[in-house]
Amino acid sequence: MVVTRDFWAEPVTPEPVAAPALEPVRVGVIGTGFAATLHLTALRSLPETQLMAVCSRRAERALAAALDHGVPSHTTDYRELIADPEIEAVIIATPPHLHHAMVLAALEAGKHVLCEKPMARNLAEARDMVRIVDRVGVVAMVNHQLRFLPLRARIKALIETGYLGEPRAATVVVHRSSLNDPYDRPFGWLMEAEKAGGILGATGPHHIDALRWWFGEVKAVAGATATMVPRRRLPDSSTMAKVDADDNYAVLLRFGNGAIGTIHVTATAAFEGDEEITLSGSQGTLRIREDRLFGAQAGDQVLTELAVPDRVGDDLPDFAHYLTKPTALLQRSWVRAIRLGEPIPTAFADGVKVQELLDAVARSSQQGRWIDTSGARWPMG
Repeated sequence: MVVTRDFWAEPVTPEPVAAPALEPVRVGVIGTGFAATLHLTALRSLPETQLMAVCSRRAERALAAALDHGVPSHTTDYRELIADPEIEAVIIATPPHLHHAMVLAALEAGKHVLCEKPMARNLAEARDMVRIVDRVGVVAMVNHQLRFLPLRARIKALIETGYLGEPRAATVVVHRSSLNDPYDRPFGWLMEAEKAGGILGATGPHHIDALRWWFGEVKAVAGATATMVPRRRLPDSSTMAKVDADDNYAVLLRFGNGAIGTIHVTATAAFEGDEEITLSGSQGTLRIREDRLFGAQAGDQVLTELAVPDRVGDDLPDFAHYLTKPTALLQRSWVRAIRLGEPIPTAFADGVKVQELLDAVARSSQQGRWIDTSGARWPMG
């Protein structure tokens, strides 16, 4: 008997099941930058969380965030926030060079942790963090919130039901202009390699995590990074500072089944382009273009747009930024893991693997060779 699947039709989505009433998880947020603002906005929309405190090293920013988001307490000392016995869980949304110390402090205090990506400056720090998690037994997640975008979840479902057949190739191409003008974006931690700056660390975790989620583990990596705009204006000054973090990168991935993936990202394009992702297999092709999903299978002559239903999180409001809703959905999964023991979708172990691949790209760029990430004894030459 031959079983056929109607991949083109909108998938049947079951009626949402009412979630059991949960005691709200009491959360503190460390950081007040862009990522922290996403977290604060998302937390306010979730009845299963209670915002307790916010922290920034600058008192005026901590106060402003508390007022903007209705947070009852603010501080300039993250250790004070972590030590608060009323706070059960901590979101760490600071620059990545600060994550290690803050995560360890939170874990040692027995707090559940949600950490921004990349989770650390390097693999050694990431492994250190996951070892402590295993010992203290709390719920620790990395904010790979793009998994919760309906379009990406639809791709995951299509792959699992055999749309692609055997995965064979993946390409991610991104052309952005955000770092093209040396006078527009002032010098900051993103331009400093010592502080885990660079576009590879800023966007690479999203792309690498997505390809791992769709195609499986990566057994070898090669890559290159470049700094195409070597000097940038200091904040509130006309003085130029030297940049030593990358603003362009290319990655070549070999997956466990032999499939090849490529990621090519520039932040120094003259024109603000878009992001295009193409996934190919023995039976089909999927493509993301301008936030729309297209597909074709063997024998088709053209790509056809595929339905992407979005019934998850219907109880959430319409947010101004497209990343706020997936952030709220990831936070909700964090809460359910804490309260109900449900599986952790983006565990620290995922963050460690992504960090290993990021480090491998940097090593490959320096050494000009493939880096083995399979766990085998000898690296690929």
